[in-house]
Amino acid sequence: MMKNHYTLQALVRSELSSTAEEQRIFFLMQAVATASADFLPVADLDALADVLAEHTCYIAPHRVTRKGRTVIFSGRTYRATAVEVMAFLRGAAQAGDLRPLLIAPHFDTQPGQVVTVDEDQICLYRVG
Repeated sequence: MMKNHYTLQALVRSELSSTAEEQRIFFLMQAVATASADFLPVADLDALADVLAEHTCYIAPHRVTRKGRTVIFSGRTYRATAVEVMAFLRGAAQAGDLRPLLIAPHFDTQPGQVVTVDEDQICLYRVG
């Protein structure tokens, strides 16, 4: 069985306070991306830079496993500046190693928008 060790090591980032906080942030972002019918395709990484602007962002690999009906986040969530996120994404795209990610500007209780990134597309999901 092949293991996915996509750990975002090339990203200049800071860790969150706990594993529970990482999971809480991930599942809030995932909920917006999966429940929102309102999404906009983002043309490319340059357009994504405009979306993220000067925000501090949360970023996490979109990796879950299932144990019965329980969904388990099997990655880590980090905080980074938009500049650092964009540098990481450009490097990953250039290396041909852009994997599914969830990105959201910093939030306290609920993300206002979430971006999904993978090798084929970039989508912006908005709440409301």
